[in-house]
Amino acid sequence: MKTKLICLFCACFILLNTVDMLIPRSEANIFDNAIRLHVLANDNSQEAQSVKLLVRDAILEECGDMFSECGDVISASATVEENMPKIESVANRVLKENGMEYTAKACWGYEEYPTRVYESFTLPAGTYRSLRLDLGDAEGNNWWCVLFPPLCTGASSGENLTAADINEKDSSVFTNRKYIFRFKLLELFW
Repeated sequence: MKTKLICLFCACFILLNTVDMLIPRSEANIFDNAIRLHVLANDNSQEAQSVKLLVRDAILEECGDMFSECGDVISASATVEENMPKIESVANRVLKENGMEYTAKACWGYEEYPTRVYESFTLPAGTYRSLRLDLGDAEGNNWWCVLFPPLCTGASSGENLTAADINEKDSSVFTNRKYIFRFKLLELFW
């Protein structure tokens, strides 16, 4: 009886260690090393949705070189915080130029994002650092992308992933399209 118990214990130990090795851990690195941009339209009218895209384009143009000196997410976060009044001002300028009677409000913090599939990579769902732009009542459809590394500005490259301290193994979270079976219960404890 004692030998069977020891064998059962060893088998469980080996099984748990094997399962633990199968649980991907690289997603946490993505969450910690990326900044998302989230733009919410005033409402779902065609006009508000069009203006949302104009604001988006102006912000992305403004932010194009903003992160050129940023080597990591800490310096990128500081850059976002320093430039929030400027970003809000750009959004308000676009709103005013297009005859909108509402204003934009920039917010910096953490937000939950769903899984997002792009042409060449996939971002896992999770909590990210986020620059959120609320246009007016912010009750319309939204738009989001990765502000740092600058993946939404058409500058997605290996250099940008490296700048964000995302190594080749971790970048597979973006580019790997294979299904990975995981045990949610085990992820909670390991």
